[in-house]
Amino acid sequence: MDFVERFNDALDKGNIQPYFQPLTRTIPESICGVEALARWIDDDNKMIFPSDFIPKLEENRIIYKLDLAILEEVCKFYNKCQYKDIKFSINISGIDFEEIDMFDSITKIIEKYNVPSNIIHLEITETTMLYDTIDIRNIFKRFRDAGFEIWIDDFGSGYSSLNVLRDYSFNVLKMDMGLIDEFNINSKKIITSVINMSKKLGIRTLAEGVETEEQVSFLKNIGCEIIQGYYYAKPMPSKDFLEYLAKRKIETKDEYRYWNEVGKVNFLTADPLLSFNNNLINNDITTELAPLSFVEYEKGTIKYLYYNDTYARELKIIGYNSIDKLVDDVNNESFEYRQRYISQIKNTINRDGIQRVDNMINNVVFSHFTELISSVNDKYLIASSFYTLSSKRSDYLVLKYSQSLYMTYDTVTEITPDKDSAVQIYSTAGFAKVYGTVSLRKGIIEFAENEVHPSDKERYLKFFDLKTLKERIDDKYIHDIFSVRSGGSYEKKNIRITKLDNGKYLYTIQSL
Repeated sequence: MDFVERFNDALDKGNIQPYFQPLTRTIPESICGVEALARWIDDDNKMIFPSDFIPKLEENRIIYKLDLAILEEVCKFYNKCQYKDIKFSINISGIDFEEIDMFDSITKIIEKYNVPSNIIHLEITETTMLYDTIDIRNIFKRFRDAGFEIWIDDFGSGYSSLNVLRDYSFNVLKMDMGLIDEFNINSKKIITSVINMSKKLGIRTLAEGVETEEQVSFLKNIGCEIIQGYYYAKPMPSKDFLEYLAKRKIETKDEYRYWNEVGKVNFLTADPLLSFNNNLINNDITTELAPLSFVEYEKGTIKYLYYNDTYARELKIIGYNSIDKLVDDVNNESFEYRQRYISQIKNTINRDGIQRVDNMINNVVFSHFTELISSVNDKYLIASSFYTLSSKRSDYLVLKYSQSLYMTYDTVTEITPDKDSAVQIYSTAGFAKVYGTVSLRKGIIEFAENEVHPSDKERYLKFFDLKTLKERIDDKYIHDIFSVRSGGSYEKKNIRITKLDNGKYLYTIQSL
């Protein structure tokens, strides 16, 4: 019997089955998917490995039979198992597209078994894009429009990788295990560069072939969000896989979306929170990562799901040798800083963009930056970064020796109308931006539009009329009460403008 006959016979007998290898999310260590890998068990119960039969199937141009057979077995498994939110990635050969209409064949199979298209992810090697005789872009678009995800498999194993990323759109970049095998300084630099590049292109990242705790720790800290490899599990038959799932946390469809948002954060930029907004302040790969953590807020309780070494070092400067101690404090109703911390979290949830609050703990001044990354039901995932202020900064002494300011004012800003400028000295209000940094006049209008209650807007603009400000203040100050945004509602605030020297004024917002 020749090879093609043997293969067809094996398909008919059910000797070719999928083995399942789970995909693990690095931060919560939950199961976010599984790859279905073809295994051929012959009549003598001996395994024929893919490296032995896949090249022959490609040579005989019948690899599509294998790929479709595995998809059909996956659909059968999905219908029988209780885990309806788990995602399956299926390998598709480039030769398939030349032999048959793969879009039509795949959609017919999932429709036959009533399997949602968003459950299936198609792993396609970069060499597929070299098939000039077929319109790969159009085929990919048809799959994406139908709800499938397209993953690039074995990235880094070929010669066209960068061109492929330039010319095609992918949901996930899956790094070739060869990049992980030789885990030395050069491979670490390459992996870091690949992840940095992927995040800038809006592509999530997955590393396969991961076997050691050192590899897991490294990949987690540079922002690779999904791991596949023997460290967590080897490929296993369906029965063993179900037993494995029974002991693990499996992401729901809402949690899958929730954690995918984290994949947009680039851990490797000078400011990860700014990079999430595609507003990079440094495009270089940094050896010293910016302080970054992910905070989960649910019904008044804070939990830290991730923090890097730089974040931990900044914590030590303000007197925390353990993240657990900080968690205990901010969850303690009697802790003085809790109210300001929770207030910033609520502002972050209810406002767009990065929220900044300046504060002081243990006589150390720091700026705390937060941004909402994702949410599901009453659970919110927030990226957090903070920087202790250097004693060389011009505003450091004002902050350090005026702790009472924190208890009195939400915001203190120096304004210079003649120069159309403003300098924020500090803020605990958590505004998404420093109004007036570029232009005081523009900042006044934006603040009235974004932060002041509509019923007070016209009165606020009249209060802050720069043309009449000097004569109205004379040698003293002016103040008035306005409703200003605080979290998801508005609160009455006392806004005061006090005359200083040299044409400068002090603008303050004070809670009542």
